[in-house]
Amino acid sequence: MSLETITGNLRDAYKQLQPGTMLHVDELMNERRTNADLRNQWFYTADGEVYFLGTAGNPTLAMTREAHNPVLLNIDDAFEQLTKNHNYRPSQADVQQAIAAPDTVLIALSNLRLSKYYSKNHSEFSYLTIGTSPTRYSKLNEEERKLVKRVYGQGNDFVQNMEMLKRAEISETRILVLNPDYVRRYASEGAFARVSGLSSFNYDSRFNTFDRDFNNLSRIRGVPKKTDREQSSTAGADAQTAGSPFREQGAILGPSVDEVLTYSASYVPEGVREQYKAGLQKLYKK
Repeated sequence: MSLETITGNLRDAYKQLQPGTMLHVDELMNERRTNADLRNQWFYTADGEVYFLGTAGNPTLAMTREAHNPVLLNIDDAFEQLTKNHNYRPSQADVQQAIAAPDTVLIALSNLRLSKYYSKNHSEFSYLTIGTSPTRYSKLNEEERKLVKRVYGQGNDFVQNMEMLKRAEISETRILVLNPDYVRRYASEGAFARVSGLSSFNYDSRFNTFDRDFNNLSRIRGVPKKTDREQSSTAGADAQTAGSPFREQGAILGPSVDEVLTYSASYVPEGVREQYKAGLQKLYKK
């Protein structure tokens, strides 16, 4: 199974992928080290972005993997809500599963040293700046480091990805999040979710956790679903391997060797039954 890039809006493109194969931001960053073509492309990512009020009402971001991303789990409903209301309100069960999942990272937004946009068009979100040199990213605080490494990779992957950006003359990159005040206001009615995206190197490879536009002509990366023909071929091969009573011959299903032998036993003379059986088995192997 090989990875492919699918271009389109998130809802339609995601439905073309095998579930569980869409790449997350850290996986895309890792692949960009060996696949330079990906550096010039924008991607929706599989990361779930759930905003809620945590302990003592603190604005919190829960970053999930694909399996617990409430937007991808309910792609049609999420599309309707995000395009009409700007926020997607997952079920309480989906929120609880997303927050409790062991691979979900919880980020206390108030502990991030965020810079605000002063443009009216960008008033609902802020950004964390990450310098790509060791002397700069070593100064991140604990909460910032947790977020940055969830986005740009853990351990040696993080170091190599920062070096890749630095070599591309990107001295700093950004992670964009919703303002804590915005989260306090809208999460008071319950948790809500947004879409995530990774930009090209032309835009400093920045990552945003607040997208609500499904209709951007962007990309996702993963393993495409098999075509009807491929699924049919695989099903036929699996059936023969598993000893199924049916096997596929083009578009026609027929009885197995054992069924034919059982049915024809009374019609085939005993003296030629072994020869008949051998011929039949040879025929089925074709």
